[in-house]
Amino acid sequence: MSAISGTIVRHVIEGREISFFVVDPFDAIQKHHLEGKFYEQEELALISEFLSADRAFIDIGTNVGNHAIFVAKLRRCAKVIVFEPNPAAIEILRINLLLNRCDNVDTRFLGVALGAGDGAVRVVADPRPHNLGGAGVAEDPGGDVVLMAADGLLAGESVGFIKIDVEGLELEVLAGLKTTIQRWRPVMFVEVMQDNTEVFMTWVAASPYHVGGTIQRYEGVLNYLLLPGEPRLA
Repeated sequence: MSAISGTIVRHVIEGREISFFVVDPFDAIQKHHLEGKFYEQEELALISEFLSADRAFIDIGTNVGNHAIFVAKLRRCAKVIVFEPNPAAIEILRINLLLNRCDNVDTRFLGVALGAGDGAVRVVADPRPHNLGGAGVAEDPGGDVVLMAADGLLAGESVGFIKIDVEGLELEVLAGLKTTIQRWRPVMFVEVMQDNTEVFMTWVAASPYHVGGTIQRYEGVLNYLLLPGEPRLA
């Protein structure tokens, strides 16, 4: 691990000591960590309702570990499996996992980007300042990041919940999760870009899922809670 400048902050959250390594105090997520808070608390509360104590939580688009550390340290879950392709985020994520002794977090797939199939991509930084989590990936045959479908990587896992935050590639990631979804019917929480809404809702209509709730934090982006089975009648 290369040298990286930052500040370690420690807070007590829900009676547990939680530590964060903050590199950019103005970053959209890290500024909350600096203040002693997890980012997206409303979303985390919703996710908490549907976690399985005996199945894995899959965090696709982990960034610096906000959701992964919350689940690993403050909720009952068999395992947390993290996916993050951005080297700058991975560097901070690894430090956060070490600081919090997250022994139940599986980091085997860090550096891998998920999609519908195999290939190569490159990481594209968000042009907006202070938004490390806004980085995405672009197809590039000469790219230095491996692109894979999640099904092959999760074949041996018991999957209970999948969180997807991949800056516009949510449909490709879902395509690569087809077998996992069919086998385990996990609850899912998916960030969907506005331009993808119509195609995403077509996917939902053809799937064994229904929308159990939505949360909007930013314009042009909506988070969908997807629950398996038919919706209950009021």
